Amino acid sequence: MSTNHSTKKSLYSHLSASERGEISAYLKMGKNPSEIARLLGRHRSTISREIKRGSVSQVQDKNGKRIYSTVYFPDSGQRVYETNRRKSAYHKLSYCSQTFFKELEKALKTKPRCHSVDSFVQTYREKHPLEVIPSTKTVYRYIKDGLLRVKPIDLPKMVCIRKRSKVRPKATKKILGKSIEERPETITNRSEFGHWEIDLVLGKKTKGEAVVMTLVERQTRFAIAVKLANIVC
Repeated sequence: MSTNHSTKKSLYSHLSASERGEISAYLKMGKNPSEIARLLGRHRSTISREIKRGSVSQVQDKNGKRIYSTVYFPDSGQRVYETNRRKSAYHKLSYCSQTFFKELEKALKTKPRCHSVDSFVQTYREKHPLEVIPSTKTVYRYIKDGLLRVKPIDLPKMVCIRKRSKVRPKATKKILGKSIEERPETITNRSEFGHWEIDLVLGKKTKGEAVVMTLVERQTRFAIAVKLANIVC
């Protein structure tokens, strides 16, 4: 069984119109998505999504009987791709409605201000469904980069929001004495009598609940347990 290996380097970019034409040709040859992916140097999921995106349901009449089938068309895939790109969350500033930005500036600088950035974006999009409107996150990015006349100082909430630090502060440890790792070797190997280990046995930790204190002599393993009325933390 022969195996086809692609010499094309896998590029993390969108499919081109010519690649969609190749997909259509390979499907007509009876190749499956995995084989097409190897031939084009693409991931199998990319090819599967493209076939689903560009497939069109058709009905054929054979001897008075309707036969339904799904066929992939590269033109259909390209058209759906371009439509999705226009509706994507990120839009370049020049592609967006300039009227939207003018109205945004007026709305955010009006006193008293009735709109936030998000409420204005959603309201304007409902009233002007045919215009290209950026997302709320994109508008904030434009404001932060100084691409609009609206400044961060015009938005009190944007000014007070601080970027979260990924570095978590270390918890403060209570230093109550020397570490157990610093104890002498005679205590570790249990060769000397008279060294005791102390511990507390706590219950549900409710206020005022009694606890048990245990003491164990390391060499002889002799243990003492004492009930304490309470513990002060």
